[in-house]
Amino acid sequence: MDELAAKVALCVARKFTPAALNALYRRFGSAAAIVGSTPEQILGVPGVNREAPAALAEVIRAGEHDREIAKAAEHGVNFVQIEDASYPEALKRITDPPLLLYVKGTLVREDALAVAIVGSRNASVYGTSQAARFARDFGTRRITVVSGLARGIDTSAHRAALEAGGRTLAVVGSGLADIYPPENARFVDEIASNGAALSEFPLYTPGVARNFPQRNRIIAGLALGVLVIEAGLKSGSLITARLAAEQGREVFALPGKVDHELSQGAHKLIKDGAALVEGPEDVYAGLPMLKLPEEAAPAKPKSSLPAGLSPTEAQIWPRLKPSDPLGIDEIMDQTGLAPAQVTAGLLTLEMKRLAKALPGKRYVRLDL
Repeated sequence: MDELAAKVALCVARKFTPAALNALYRRFGSAAAIVGSTPEQILGVPGVNREAPAALAEVIRAGEHDREIAKAAEHGVNFVQIEDASYPEALKRITDPPLLLYVKGTLVREDALAVAIVGSRNASVYGTSQAARFARDFGTRRITVVSGLARGIDTSAHRAALEAGGRTLAVVGSGLADIYPPENARFVDEIASNGAALSEFPLYTPGVARNFPQRNRIIAGLALGVLVIEAGLKSGSLITARLAAEQGREVFALPGKVDHELSQGAHKLIKDGAALVEGPEDVYAGLPMLKLPEEAAPAKPKSSLPAGLSPTEAQIWPRLKPSDPLGIDEIMDQTGLAPAQVTAGLLTLEMKRLAKALPGKRYVRLDL
């Protein structure tokens, strides 16, 4: 069985958690090797559900993985494997990344410059208008807007980003052939025209509550920072914010009316250390790598760095060499920056023609 078919079989079996899949992948080295292992070998990896080997065997016996691949093609859905060049680099480095993404649309390198906007499904007019305001500004600056396609804040953010001519990524908590909420099924085609809808769930997975915390780690993993707009104390947006902080991302929160239930979640985040934002410029202050080159502050006279580097770029550029290319892991080790910061910093250095990507995702410096 080839690698893609093996990953699809593991996904369709529905008995492997992301943690278990990653543990198996590390143990056996490939999905094909997992599928080719005995039930005893699979169950020898901690955290694997005891029903998983039998479920996997039944999928293969019935040919469900082959049907899933055929159905994906019918729905215009592509598969992106963790080894593929188009797989987002920052997402690859979160805890327990998806081994396989179902994607309708395209993932591009420029999506490394992304901010997630999340919030309540039952948002107020104020909340949806604020989500649109931030997303519109991000879209005009070629910053990808990531959200979860839910009603309310998410939908407003996706739509405003597209209206501004920007890109957006919708991470859904269902299968891409069973979009939740159903009224957004047609909207997915618009998103796919300048971005992508993506999921780690099989095509016909319904949008049930247990899927959304798992989905939220992908939203956080795709973005440099997460902006929370209107969220109650039990909102899933707070889960996304917590995961973002754990992954080394910045967390931002927009304050609201002190006596409004949907303000409580954002206010709690601010009390716990999230950055209070009133406008997009506050996000750019927290994520200076997102500033357009002409907006970046000039370098100090004593510095030998090129003018206009963000703090992230200023940490990366001196460590690159005109020869002897460095990989992302080496840059992370030398700078102490998070994966998403390194990926975004390298992209913006390339845009400024101060760095060049070589095959194998290794980078060299270009001097002015």
